[in-house]
Amino acid sequence: MDPYKVIIAPWLTEKSLEARTNSEYDVRNRLEFLVHRSATKADIAKAVERLFDVKVAKVNTRNEKTGKHASVKLAEGYDAEEAALKLGAL
Repeated sequence: MDPYKVIIAPWLTEKSLEARTNSEYDVRNRLEFLVHRSATKADIAKAVERLFDVKVAKVNTRNEKTGKHASVKLAEGYDAEEAALKLGAL
């Protein structure tokens, strides 16, 4: 699946911004995305790796009224802040 069709948009909320940097939470170094409903976790991981030049450690998904959301944890040595800068999502 085309990475640009898998990832629809970054999901920017106060909680997702805290998950990128706050070491108090176990969810540190994560990025949140709104993704295509038919995308699998493997599709999402490949898309993030190709688009942001990072390695993905884990992908969690959930279906909500607003669409399918993916929480992507980056592997050790990769920084979610740097990847977010590529998006312009400060």
